[in-house]
Amino acid sequence: MPTNADLSTVIVFVLYLVAVLAIGIWAYRKNNDMGDFAIGGRRLGTFVTTLSAKATDSSQWVFFGLPGAFYISGMRNIWLIIGLTIGFYLSWKLLAGRLRTYSSKVSDWRTDAPGESVTLPGFFANRFRSNSVRTASAIFIIIFYVIYLGSAFIATGVIFQQIFGGSVVTGTIVGAVVVMVYSSLGGYLASSYTDLVQGLLMWGSLIAVSVVAIAKVGGVGGFIEAISAENPDLGSPVAAVELVGDSWITAGSSVPFVAIVSALAWAFGYFGSPHILARFMGMRKAESARGGARLGLFLSITLLGSAGVVGFAAIAIFGSGLENPEDAYMALVGELFPSWVAGIFLAGVLSAVMSTADSQLVVASTTLTEDFYRAFINREAPQKTLVWLSRVAVLFCTGVGILVALRGGTILDLVGYAWAGFGASFGPALLAALYWRRATWFGALLSIIVGGSTVILYRMVDTIGLYELIPGFAAGLLALWLGSWLGPKKKQAPVTAQFDVLTAR
Repeated sequence: MPTNADLSTVIVFVLYLVAVLAIGIWAYRKNNDMGDFAIGGRRLGTFVTTLSAKATDSSQWVFFGLPGAFYISGMRNIWLIIGLTIGFYLSWKLLAGRLRTYSSKVSDWRTDAPGESVTLPGFFANRFRSNSVRTASAIFIIIFYVIYLGSAFIATGVIFQQIFGGSVVTGTIVGAVVVMVYSSLGGYLASSYTDLVQGLLMWGSLIAVSVVAIAKVGGVGGFIEAISAENPDLGSPVAAVELVGDSWITAGSSVPFVAIVSALAWAFGYFGSPHILARFMGMRKAESARGGARLGLFLSITLLGSAGVVGFAAIAIFGSGLENPEDAYMALVGELFPSWVAGIFLAGVLSAVMSTADSQLVVASTTLTEDFYRAFINREAPQKTLVWLSRVAVLFCTGVGILVALRGGTILDLVGYAWAGFGASFGPALLAALYWRRATWFGALLSIIVGGSTVILYRMVDTIGLYELIPGFAAGLLALWLGSWLGPKKKQAPVTAQFDVLTAR
């Protein structure tokens, strides 16, 4: 039985869980076909879409990994924030509007009848008129989502254990079941509107912790002074500072160039992440991309910037006394706020996890239903049947994700690996689908296979610490060019003709 102080935390936390489940039940009645379940019937506005996309992107690493990184090595981690912010902005500018338009207008290549593409593999298949491209993209989606879901469920286990006690294993299963229930009931709508709540909670909690922490140490001046007292180089983006023992040591003359490039390269992950691209496909209108780019830029800077401030605040308040750097946010919440407020902020941590996991479950389940069952087993399946099969697929994907989580692993490492896999597998192919008239089905197929495989293989041979997304994305681009120029072109005429229709003003 929790103490009185702990009881208020539990009550607030349970109310949050009830709220997200209620959204799932509400959205359940609005899912009549696969378009509703997969992309919400393309009826979400700019604000909901943008906040949902940012919440989906900002998983548990924003509360644990990023503050922990700033606590350990200071401002050198700003390169990661810059890379992610640029990537999020460019994805809105380059991809959002076109993907929304093309995915709604591209014809079903098997019948040449007007139709919509509600999944990324489905869009690739219709754009390049090839089921081989659909199959390859669907396989890599499932592979990397299994890894991503495992990392999310590990985090839910840790959070549930901290609040309710018990084992991490129990917390992992309970947290996964909660996400599974509202995702299977409400699909994309439930995922998007819970992301709205979760995104606001994430943003508000990080801002509040940052502001209160700075005020506690005497304002901005006291904040900077306290950090500089530990090591002046903590504020430098190019100083190689590391926490060694109980003090911060400047380990080298500068941050290695490979480390900076690897951090900036996280930007490319946005070009191929299906759970974020689904938000673009589900917008009410393509024109929302303009407002989404501006709002997304603001959200990215303030959300990720606040996570960095939290890491610095832990240095200012606790010095080198934190046993685990990734506990910086949790330690500050316990130090600065009463227990009932802590319940809200702990819900903010879980919301970061759930907002990503729910989107991944919906995308993975609709991929299994739309791009395997409907594409190859029963093309004439009724819409109601497909929706229910998608719900069953959510259960299946949850079970696999739990198994991965129970095997253990580092959360941030799993997230980075899956992020690289998505960016390298689908980024080059999607850019070509939207912008390159001469891209062929063979080039897209080769790009997906080579890009995704390079991420998997490069990790096994890397000796310099280069982020696997860089060689993976480069290999995907090269394979796209070689495959399109040197590969078979017998089926290219209708592909080019359709692209001309899509791009005609």
